[in-house]
Amino acid sequence: MHDDDEEVFGEPSFELRVRDGTPLVSGCYFMHPTVQARTAEWDHAKIDRIVVTATDGSTWYADGVSRVGVVNVALTPLRSGPEAGGR
Repeated sequence: MHDDDEEVFGEPSFELRVRDGTPLVSGCYFMHPTVQARTAEWDHAKIDRIVVTATDGSTWYADGVSRVGVVNVALTPLRSGPEAGGR
């Protein structure tokens, strides 16, 4: 049973694990509805940025992502439109 007054013990986050430049698995925590990565690709304009399209159609990104070794990165929603300067 879900109680709307339950205390949440964490901040909502959407994360991606990358090994040697290859996205492996994604997961979200304390988010409803849950999302997973549908696609993940490197941004050609910014070489250390990975851009993820989630299963709900939203777009997320992480900057400063290493292409060497294994890293877990927290993704940030990517705003689009004139006020955000596009991608």
